[in-house]
Order: sequence, then C-alpha cells, then structure tokens
Amino acid sequence: MPRQKKLEAGAIARIIDADTREHVGWLYEWNTGEQAPLWKDMRRENVIYELADP
Repeated sequence: MPRQKKLEAGAIARIIDADTREHVGWLYEWNTGEQAPLWKDMRRENVIYELADP
C-alpha cells in the first residue's frame, strides 16, 4: 500500500506547561493521522495537552 503524503494539518490541542500553565505550543494532526507538536519557543518536557473545542 503506498504511503500517503503529508498535505495538510490542523491544530487539535494546545500544549500547556504543567508547572507554569503557560501556553507553549500546539499539537497538529496531519491528513496521514500522524501527530506532531509545534513549539512556540523551545521543546518542553512536563506538558499537558488541552484538547481544542470542536
């Protein structure tokens, strides 16, 4: 089965720093089903994913 190309993505969650509650990025889902974070500044370790409203 051929592999799908990544063509478009949409934000599905906000990434929040668990300690400071600062919004630090977004979690995107590609048309292939793959999920990837987009960080505002730098990658964080202790985070919470806050799902976007439908």
